Amino acid sequence: MFGYVRPLRCELRVIDWERFRAAYCGLCHTLAREYGWKARYLLGYDFTFLALALSLYETPARSGRRRCPAHPFRPRPCLASGEAMRAAADLTVLLTYHKWRDTVRDESGPAALAARLVGRLFRGACRKAAARRPETAAAVVRALEDLRALEEVRVPAIDPPADAFARLLASLGDLAPEEGGRRVLRRLLYHLGRWIYLMDACQDLPADTAKGRYNPVAARYRIEDGALTEEAKASLGETALCSRREMELALSLLPDTPDTPVVANIILGGLPHTEAQVLSGHRPRARRPFGSDAAGMADIEDEGNVG
Repeated sequence: MFGYVRPLRCELRVIDWERFRAAYCGLCHTLAREYGWKARYLLGYDFTFLALALSLYETPARSGRRRCPAHPFRPRPCLASGEAMRAAADLTVLLTYHKWRDTVRDESGPAALAARLVGRLFRGACRKAAARRPETAAAVVRALEDLRALEEVRVPAIDPPADAFARLLASLGDLAPEEGGRRVLRRLLYHLGRWIYLMDACQDLPADTAKGRYNPVAARYRIEDGALTEEAKASLGETALCSRREMELALSLLPDTPDTPVVANIILGGLPHTEAQVLSGHRPRARRPFGSDAAGMADIEDEGNVG
């Protein structure tokens, strides 16, 4: 996805921070086992959150210690791979592959060429993931087609395209093993998707306006110079807050497991922190290889040491 969904390190207990690190490493190992070593480069904070959210409805995964190419000498905490982790790995491949396809359509020159080459490298992995999750893959494709149609007509509003992306993420809630959990996760992931779309539109605003690309924030607030006005910031802050409030309501319905405090920290602390950075014009995520968080967790650790 986009790298916005991350914990607020300074507000996490040590045991919860270790749990998040273990989930991050567990997803990395699961990607490598299911899709080969190159799939490690798709690892992202957003998908780690998805793995943790899905894991709330299954037996808590055991935590051990494992080595990997990034840490060959000192074993790191690592959650065992369960159904939630495998589902998160499948979705990592599916969503990242489609993100590259969008890059090929939207960009030109070296960026489009790089996305095309990497997409071909992972085409087989995407087919494998789609075969394992056919209903989810179909829902992702439908939502992305709806989103693309809205962007092509350059709809001068935020809600329709945000809703299309939100429905994409909401469909992932169907991977929960029980009906009650599916309803809660669909609500949580719907508003998370809406929030992510708003944040990404705000962060891409300067580049989109400079290149003449469609951006819902620019269209809604008639922004031509790539800078958010105070009116736009206030309005976007209100609509983002509405989605975060809905996520908080869903959070109150989640089961109490060892992963729940980490999920709560991300929703109650991480998202507001990232939102404040985006609306103030800062960049909360690094531009890493393949658009992922493959370089590791140093940036989150640095955030935890600030103030």
